[in-house]
Amino acid sequence: MEKRSSGKLHAAQAPGKQEASTRQVSQPHKKPKAEAAAGAMEAVTVTSTRRATSIMRVPVSVAAYNQAYLDMKGAKTIQDVLRFTPGLTFDPTSKTPVVRGLASSAGSATTGIYLDDTPIQIRNLGFSAENTVPQLFDMERVEVLRGPQGTLFGAGAEGGAVRYITPAPNLRKYTSYARADVSASQYGAPTYDLGVALGGPIIKDKLAFRVSAERQGQGGYIDHLDYRTGKKTDKNTNNDDVNVFRGSVLVKPIENLSITPSIMYQQRLVGDSDTYFAGLSNPGKSEYRTNSPEYQQNTDRFYLPSLNIKYDIGNVSLISNTAYLHRNNITGYNGTLYQLSYYNEFLDGSSPYYPLLTQQGINPNTPYYYGPSRVLNQQRNFTEEFRVQSRNPVANRLMWVAGVYYQNDKQMSSEQLQEPNANALTQALFDMSASDFWGGWPNAGQNAYINQTRATDEQVAVFANATVEIIKGLKFDAGVRYANANYHFHNFADGSHNGDRTTASGQITENPVTPKFTLSYQIDRHSMVYAGWGKGWRVGGANAPVPQLLCQNDLNNFGMTSAPSKYKSDTVKSWEVGSKNQFFHNRLQISGSLYYINWSNIQQNAYLPGCGVQYTTNLGEAVSKGFDLQATLYPFDGLSIDTTLGYTDAHYTKNAYVGTNQNGLLARKGDTLGTPGWTYSLGVQYNIPKNIISIGHGQLYVRTDYQYISRPSGTTPIRDSETLMYNSGYYLTQAQHYLTLRVGARFNNNMNLSFYVNNLPNLHPMVTSSNEVQGSLLQLNSTMRPRYAGVLLTYNR
Repeated sequence: MEKRSSGKLHAAQAPGKQEASTRQVSQPHKKPKAEAAAGAMEAVTVTSTRRATSIMRVPVSVAAYNQAYLDMKGAKTIQDVLRFTPGLTFDPTSKTPVVRGLASSAGSATTGIYLDDTPIQIRNLGFSAENTVPQLFDMERVEVLRGPQGTLFGAGAEGGAVRYITPAPNLRKYTSYARADVSASQYGAPTYDLGVALGGPIIKDKLAFRVSAERQGQGGYIDHLDYRTGKKTDKNTNNDDVNVFRGSVLVKPIENLSITPSIMYQQRLVGDSDTYFAGLSNPGKSEYRTNSPEYQQNTDRFYLPSLNIKYDIGNVSLISNTAYLHRNNITGYNGTLYQLSYYNEFLDGSSPYYPLLTQQGINPNTPYYYGPSRVLNQQRNFTEEFRVQSRNPVANRLMWVAGVYYQNDKQMSSEQLQEPNANALTQALFDMSASDFWGGWPNAGQNAYINQTRATDEQVAVFANATVEIIKGLKFDAGVRYANANYHFHNFADGSHNGDRTTASGQITENPVTPKFTLSYQIDRHSMVYAGWGKGWRVGGANAPVPQLLCQNDLNNFGMTSAPSKYKSDTVKSWEVGSKNQFFHNRLQISGSLYYINWSNIQQNAYLPGCGVQYTTNLGEAVSKGFDLQATLYPFDGLSIDTTLGYTDAHYTKNAYVGTNQNGLLARKGDTLGTPGWTYSLGVQYNIPKNIISIGHGQLYVRTDYQYISRPSGTTPIRDSETLMYNSGYYLTQAQHYLTLRVGARFNNNMNLSFYVNNLPNLHPMVTSSNEVQGSLLQLNSTMRPRYAGVLLTYNR
């Protein structure tokens, strides 16, 4: 393995020699002499087609970034990467990367998330299912694959995939990487990030290791007030602390056999939500506050052991990847606000406690009330993939891969809602005990609501893909995947809010087929054009029955006797054309694509407004269309410019109704899916000549990055007054402008010291906005992290 590149950096195609996702060392690509001039760029090697290929020769819309480039951009998680990746957004509720606008809060995942060759995305099961967010430390590269990738990456990659590729141990030399980052803000607590990675041969050419560890403490900036007195009780509560450990060993007992066991552990502890109360805060002065007594903490722990085995036989490679994901995520919503908004419905305007939720937060006349929620999501996922693939072209024309995949994902979601102060509140509000208010329910408040679901996704799939060169430069790529997918669940619910103990179970079996075809033409060694069509899907599921007595009026109104017991898979069909080009002796690289996607039978949550219950079903159709463009330019030695531009128009193409009649409009034709329409980024770096400023062996540079994300275009269903989902308290979010400045120096091509300022103008756009229920005066917002300045030191050898 080559040491980590510390050379030139660019946005769309990060430089530096990379390695295959099979965990094996790939040979460095030799550039032609004409491209070796100073200032030219190296194209990164990616494995989006399950084999190591230059990104400029892969007929797929893909972005890739190595660790050096991520550090220069200040990217610590995928939420930072989206700022400079067209076609990629992020859902903060489910912590899900969204590719080309295909987002849904219901059903299984629309984006595949991979750690090396292992999928780790979560199904939207129960309430508040969140994906884990891996740290971007000691990464060989991050790949973002746009468009359906189901043929090679399975059901979770309906809209695209995000892949975190970690470095393999080096059998020949020791390599190391270290990062120290400290920053401070006048508007919040300081932040630090410390990490180190080391690897090399134990027995040269036979046995090697690599280990890494990182500790991050990100300071918060939101303060807590006592809603009764208005005094500050805590400050900077939304801190984010992360611990990461990764270890791997490469064993090569004979020349053609390599065995790589590895393990990754990550623990994330979040002190509180990033949401603040709009009426209690002053964003213009970076003052963000809440007066809820509840802290929405989030604890996310996982470990992921895996075993990769590769054996080469002649022109064929046999590759096996076995992995097990063990994850516990404890989170929750603001149960205090949720329950106060419910009790508020039973008050009239003459009550001294009305409204319980004001524009400034909880009504100060309200007796002390604390109603915490706790949501536990568990993943126990076993995956095995075995594939056989050609090492070199057969007859100089054919490359192929075939394999079998097995997955057994066990997931548990448990929601608990408690009211330890329920009696004091109901006595004050209604002059009755909590037990009487809830119809004589014993121990009302101790277990206000309990809902637990256990589910299993089991899947067996076979897949194959072949690329044939018809004539020189003209290649046809075809692939197909067939899967047998089974899903079943068991659910129970109890507590005073549920009315009575209920149980349910359900299952569904499907056998989807996902083909894809691509035709590409390599015009010369610098330019390629391609056109492709592909199909994607995600697994269906089953529903627990809705409370019949509570929801009967809604069911009757929508022409139903009960909610559907199951929902089917939905599908996408994607058309894409693109090109990849290098000009001026490789000083300019441009990649772009146009796409059009049809999304059918969309898995969505159907809302019953009278009883406040929702279930998952297949409703509506949508289209996502747009383009993405990435370019990197070295106009002259020392100056680099990288830029991206993306546009997405994702909207419903026909009305979606709950039930069998047209009384319940869930989404209207023309309503959008809530994706920002435009994204743009620009990065400029200038290496100051040593004859102007000299610092010994160091190379001074200055860099600035600007990123723009537009507000969502059009009207979403929740903002459409004609739909069941309409809520006037959900305000349109605002466009985001993000500007950074960095001044630094590189020493001996392996040490980089820089000083930076992020969010330089200290902007505070409304990134998310909502209220607790329709008609509530309390507005809950979130924004970008206030301006902070820091120093970053990286060492790479």
